Amino acid sequence: MPPFVHALIDQLRRRGLPLGVDDCDALRRALAAGFGWTSGAALTELCVTLWAKTAAEADMVRAAFARIDAPQWTLAAPAVVLEAAPSLTVAAPSVADGAADEPVAAPSPPPVAAPNRDLPAAPPGTGRVDTTLVLTPQYPLTEREIVQVWRGLRRPTRHGPPVELDVDETLRRSARLGVPVPPVLVPARRNTTRLLLLVDRQGSMAPFHRYVEHVEQAVRRAGRLSALTVVYFHNTAGAADPALLSAVPDPFDPALDAVLPSVEPLLDGTVYGDPALTSPLPLREVLDTVTATTGAAVISDAGAARGTLSPARLLDTVALGKALRSAAGALTWLNPVPAARWRRSTAEQVARHVPMFPLTRAGMYHAVDVLRGRPYPVPRPL
Repeated sequence: MPPFVHALIDQLRRRGLPLGVDDCDALRRALAAGFGWTSGAALTELCVTLWAKTAAEADMVRAAFARIDAPQWTLAAPAVVLEAAPSLTVAAPSVADGAADEPVAAPSPPPVAAPNRDLPAAPPGTGRVDTTLVLTPQYPLTEREIVQVWRGLRRPTRHGPPVELDVDETLRRSARLGVPVPPVLVPARRNTTRLLLLVDRQGSMAPFHRYVEHVEQAVRRAGRLSALTVVYFHNTAGAADPALLSAVPDPFDPALDAVLPSVEPLLDGTVYGDPALTSPLPLREVLDTVTATTGAAVISDAGAARGTLSPARLLDTVALGKALRSAAGALTWLNPVPAARWRRSTAEQVARHVPMFPLTRAGMYHAVDVLRGRPYPVPRPL
C-alpha cells in the first residue's frame, strides 16, 4: 500500500470507523482487479464503496482524502482497438483514356494511447472547492457506534403467527408418543421494547443541537425498537407547586429530600412534537401511550452548561421525573455536558434522584442497561 493509504486508514480509525486488515485486503483486491485507477476521484469513490455503510461515513471518507497528501491524476481513456484485418484497397474510378486502376490506401486506424505505468502530474487547479468536505460534521461518536449501543435495548418475546420450528418440543412430543408427529411451530421473537425520548431544546442546549440530532437520528435508524416517540421541551415540561420550596427546612440547602414525598407527578405539562417547539402536545396524552415495556430517556444539560442551580427548576424536574417513573418501566437521563461540570448545578441534584450519565459511548451503554431493567443505585430515588 502507498504511504498515503496508511495515513488515510489511520485518520478514519481515529474518527471511529473500524477499519481492519480485511478492509485493506478488499482495497488491494479491488485495485488488482483494475478498479480505481482512472483518476484520484475514482480511487476515492472506490474506498467509499468498500468502507462506508452510510452517507455520513461516505462523507467522512471523502473528507479524510481531502486532508491527506493523496496524489490526484486523470488518465485519458484509450481509443477502441479493432481486430487486425487484411489491408484493403479501394479502386479509383477509371478515367476516360483507359488508364489502369490505381490502388488507394484505406484510412489508418486512430492512434491508441499507450498505458502509462507512472501516474502523470496533477492537472492545474480549476479554482473550485468542494464545500461538502469543509462542512462535513465530526461528532464525538459516529452513527455506527451509537447504533451499536442502542441495538442492545431489546426485550424479545414471541408474538404473532407460528412460523418457527420448535425442535426441542417436536422431539419431546415424538419421544412421548412413540410415533412421528407434525413439527411444532412457535411465533417468531420480536423486540417489544418501546422508547420515549424527551429532548431539551434551545437555551443552554443550543450548542449541542447538532450532536443531539445526530444521536437522535442514529437511534431512529437502529431499527430494532417496537416503537420510538420523540418529544421536545425547554428546560422543564411544566411547573410544580412552588409552595413546596417554602417548606424546605434549610433555604441554603439545595436538596429537596424533606419535601420529596410531597411532590406530585407532573401531569399537566406541555411538550412539543417538533424541535422548533411550535407544535404543543399535552404531556398527559403522551404519557397515556406509555406502557410497562416503555423506557423513558431524557436528554438535557439540566443547568450544567451554565453551572447554575435553580431550586424551581429542580422542583419541576423532580415532578416530571415522578410522572415518567410512574408511567414508564424505566427512566434514565443523558447529559451532553461532561460529568465534571455537574458540580454545584441543578444537574448534580437531579442525578441524586434519576440515573444520569454523560452523552458518551460509555454513558449510553449505562443508560441502555438501566432501560433494560438493570438496577442502578441513586441516593434518593423518586
